[in-house]
Amino acid sequence: MQDKRPPRSAHSLREFLGMGLLLAALAVGVSASGWLARLDYFLFDLSQRLGAQPAPTGVVMVAIDQASLQELGRWPWPRRVHADLLQQICRASPKAVAVDIAFNEIGDDPAGNQALAKALRACGNVSLPVVMESARQGGQLLESPPIPLLARSAAGLGRVSVRLDEDGVARGVDLWEGVGTASWPLLAQTALQIGGWQPPDGAAQPQPGDTARLVSDEAPTLVRREPRLLRFAGPPGTIPSVSAAELMRPGAPAQALRGKIVFVGATAAGMGDILSTPVTTHGAAMPGVEVLANVLLNLRDERFIVPLGRAWTLALGAVLALVPLLWGTRFMPLPGLLANAAWLAVLAGLALALPLVSGVWFAPSGALVAAIAAYPLWSWRRLEVARRYLDWQLQQLTGAPAGSPFYRLRFEQRIDYVKQAQQRFHDLHKEREETLAFLSHDIRVPLAAAVQQLGGGTLDETNQHRLFQQLRRAHKLAQSFLSLARVQSLEQKDLREIDLGSVAHQATDAVYEAAQGKSVRLARHIPDEPVWIRGDFHLLERALDNLLHNALRFSPAGGTVTLTLTLQGGKAELSVADQGPGVSAEMLPHLFERFSTQKATQRPAHGTGLGLYFVHNVAERHGGQAGYEALVPNGARLWIRLPLL
Repeated sequence: MQDKRPPRSAHSLREFLGMGLLLAALAVGVSASGWLARLDYFLFDLSQRLGAQPAPTGVVMVAIDQASLQELGRWPWPRRVHADLLQQICRASPKAVAVDIAFNEIGDDPAGNQALAKALRACGNVSLPVVMESARQGGQLLESPPIPLLARSAAGLGRVSVRLDEDGVARGVDLWEGVGTASWPLLAQTALQIGGWQPPDGAAQPQPGDTARLVSDEAPTLVRREPRLLRFAGPPGTIPSVSAAELMRPGAPAQALRGKIVFVGATAAGMGDILSTPVTTHGAAMPGVEVLANVLLNLRDERFIVPLGRAWTLALGAVLALVPLLWGTRFMPLPGLLANAAWLAVLAGLALALPLVSGVWFAPSGALVAAIAAYPLWSWRRLEVARRYLDWQLQQLTGAPAGSPFYRLRFEQRIDYVKQAQQRFHDLHKEREETLAFLSHDIRVPLAAAVQQLGGGTLDETNQHRLFQQLRRAHKLAQSFLSLARVQSLEQKDLREIDLGSVAHQATDAVYEAAQGKSVRLARHIPDEPVWIRGDFHLLERALDNLLHNALRFSPAGGTVTLTLTLQGGKAELSVADQGPGVSAEMLPHLFERFSTQKATQRPAHGTGLGLYFVHNVAERHGGQAGYEALVPNGARLWIRLPLL
């Protein structure tokens, strides 16, 4: 049974909602899984390089560089050397000093520890680092502040840890962190508080003097709060620095430190405190102390970039994934592709500009993947709808039942089928016009003449004969059309097993009297054994009858018409040969067309022009062919080849 309803359009609400759900799910899946986190990192890093930052002020580094190691000795330095360095720094009257050197071991120099503690107390504005140990002690995480003597002498404590992403690049920090509870601020936060540039945060903070503690009554996990992304002042070397060796010389440049926050830390290669950052160029990593100085600038100048929370990122990614649907249903393929490319550029531009303009970071990988996938997915849906429509058209044009296996055909084959069906439709329309013109002349004119003669009164014998011939011709033409219609509606299921020899004998017997009337001899060469095929007995007999009458019509008196049935190559061939004038070269291409006798120039036209067209259709409907062969010196042989059982 055929489905009369055309398939859904690609613009239908169901298609629209389905595509939207697919794109949103894709965006959420990519964002939630982190499969393309490196794409997010790349865009964030590019944004950092593109964003111009003001020159850093109010902060300076005291660098333990290669020159310092050469002048002051190999690392690690005795605590007395650190004490001397702090004294030199404090003589310059800095706002605050943050030391990025761990003093969490007592060591074997008590006098050096005492000297360093004395220097810390004398300065009064020095903060020391708390180290979050990555190793485990007794199966628990370890927080390591400085040794008690130094912790009590320092003005404050703070963490020096930064957040490293999966690719090992330092892009952010957590404002609060700790084992079991997020209680430790950043070293930069502590330095700002000491320098008076930021009011103390109300959150709990360990007091100076806390020793290294093992967490036993709390969960030994690292707890973090308030993540932030850094906006770096520039590539490594952007923060002003003074060599520790230079400060230890007579006449040190104290003016460079006065009134500023000073960070003390290692910058020499091989000391391990080197980090990759978004602004790292040409393989030059950034010393950890410079990263801490950038953290302070972000805190002081409120430059931090706040990452969107996970839920907001997923929700925004899902919404942005739906944007391509706005033009997917309206644009043709090329404009749609260009619109998608423009949307990709807009998404990437937003991801780059948002941190610089608003200080908010949105990881766009999910939305970008959805935007990339939108065009091929929508094109696939369009092709699928087009395929279903082509299949539906094929069903309508071929009369095939719903569910016919058109899916086995390639898309190009489907298009070819539709083209063939359209050509067939065009041919049928042409045939209709020809038929109407033919009927109006060959049926209407004889019938009108007959009506006129019948209305004229009594007919003599001559007029009666003429009237009879006109009506007979009209009847024959109507019969030809009926037979042709039957052939064109013939299907394989209507065929039966028949003996082609019996068809040939019966058709020959039927034209015997006509042959006698024209003094033409009939010859037949038909095998005695049955020749089995699948076919329609009456249609084949009618086709053979047309061939025989056609041969008799063009054969001269005393001539011979020969009917032959032969077997060759798995096929049976029925041929009818005459001794008439044959077919002209210009007529030959149109021999099996409708009304072909009207175009004849050599063989006189006394038929309807449907006989050979009927023969051709019968042969095709039986899976065979019909053809013509010229005979020497004259005559023609027309044949039908049909497949054997």
